[in-house]
Amino acid sequence: MKKPLYSIALFLAACSFATQVSAQDPQQTSRFRAGLTFGPVASDIAGMDTRDRDNDFNKLGLSFGALVNTRINEKNVFQLEINYIMKGSSQQPDSANNGYYKLGLQYLEIPIMIRHTLRMNIRRKPVDKLEIEYGAAFGRLIGSNFTGEDNYQQQIAPNSLNNTDVSIFAGLNFNLTPNIYFTFRYSNSVIPVVKRNAINPAFIRYEFNDGNNLVALFAVHYVFGKDRPIKASAQPTDQ
Repeated sequence: MKKPLYSIALFLAACSFATQVSAQDPQQTSRFRAGLTFGPVASDIAGMDTRDRDNDFNKLGLSFGALVNTRINEKNVFQLEINYIMKGSSQQPDSANNGYYKLGLQYLEIPIMIRHTLRMNIRRKPVDKLEIEYGAAFGRLIGSNFTGEDNYQQQIAPNSLNNTDVSIFAGLNFNLTPNIYFTFRYSNSVIPVVKRNAINPAFIRYEFNDGNNLVALFAVHYVFGKDRPIKASAQPTDQ
């Protein structure tokens, strides 16, 4: 019970910081900008589909949190987030109503990333609405739940799960306004969710990437304040 309370307190502290930043003059530029993020999540755990072993991303959830960023140069922004995110895996029953299960995992996660602006010309006009992002996320498991039909014999106990989650991710951003942008982000953990040899190998075969979290996230971000402009470095002139 204490872990969810700690995570809620940490999330509220991050939101409070973002709110304080928003109270500043919106026309004033700042080296650091704070914001909020929210969006749906579709997730799966590689190798847990006992029928065809594909990844269906049937487990739906939410992610929400706060962020802080700073501009490194004209094209790159360094960003850190702290999010509550719901991951896991779900298998729908077959035609005989067998094999249903749902594993829900709740994490407190800290993604660290670089956002890089893609600049291009469309009809001879410069456009810089698109970005790519890439980085790593470090998560702590704060809750889990498992449900399944009576004829589904494999149970996953909390002590079978790794409490630490480390992921790498990449994504594409669209800047709607200077303060609002949308993200599609795909992440893949590098540490198995279920401890190796903790459950029946007939249920999950530990091959490459099996047992790892797979997450597709769509999120909207609101960033307070005004971006700090950085001029491009002047090019040396020939004498």
